[in-house]
Amino acid sequence: MVRVAALAAVLLAAPAVRAQEAGSLAGKRVVFLGDSITQAGGYVTLVSYYLEKLHPTKNFDVLGLGLASETLSGLSEDGHAGGKFPRPCLFERLGRLLDRAKPDVVFACYGINDGIYQPLDKERFAAFQKGVTKLIEQCKAAGVKEVYLVTPPIYDFAPKAGEFNYDSVLTEYAKWETELKVPGVTVVDLHAAMRKARDARTEPFSKDRVHPGDDGHVLMARTILTALGEKVPDETFADVQKDPLYKLVAAKRALRSGGWMKHVGYTREAKVDPQPLGATETDAAKLQEKIDALRSVK
Repeated sequence: MVRVAALAAVLLAAPAVRAQEAGSLAGKRVVFLGDSITQAGGYVTLVSYYLEKLHPTKNFDVLGLGLASETLSGLSEDGHAGGKFPRPCLFERLGRLLDRAKPDVVFACYGINDGIYQPLDKERFAAFQKGVTKLIEQCKAAGVKEVYLVTPPIYDFAPKAGEFNYDSVLTEYAKWETELKVPGVTVVDLHAAMRKARDARTEPFSKDRVHPGDDGHVLMARTILTALGEKVPDETFADVQKDPLYKLVAAKRALRSGGWMKHVGYTREAKVDPQPLGATETDAAKLQEKIDALRSVK
């Protein structure tokens, strides 16, 4: 309680850290944490792709280490995954991840699972807040220089009159995160950006209300990159997909994510014990050589 209270005092007293002061991601180990939306890799790949494309003379080291179903709160609803296993919590693996990956920068996108798809509840909200606080503390203790909290994506649902809309819960979670003021922590308000974009669309971003499609991942990447001060071209995913550079970046992201997830280890439907990286980084370096060759001719 003392530890949490002490950090809470810092949250209230510290000046806000602006994204444009956070500096370039070039030359830094960058880790993206999150749930299934992050593990899917779409927006992480797009962030990497645009960094490589926009800065052809710089080196980037981006790892996507999201885990499906994961929370910061440690909560799980009854019957999750048909009763096969409870939702995993980041803190089961975070210590190993920080020790092995040694990130300089961490992006964390959580919240959509933390409310357990139920109405706003004081105890569930407090569990999420405690999880965010613990994430910041553990990252700082491990030497992480910059933490970016990405507010949760929207719950893509148009309710009928009087019908509960889970997005109202995510709105509160996002609002709380945007009010945090912690040195070395920047909040990227994805939720507000996605809600504004969704309200201007006739088609949803997500077919299942939770997992964004390609358009949603493009918007996620653009929101994060804009917060970093990058100027992203106004193009569709279909446009990006045609670029051979994107295909190589996507292959590298998938290769490294798979290898590093096993290297760190995790517990979900089964326990995956930490394993050697093997040829992961050697194979990734070969892909990077091809990426660099394309970057040099653009």
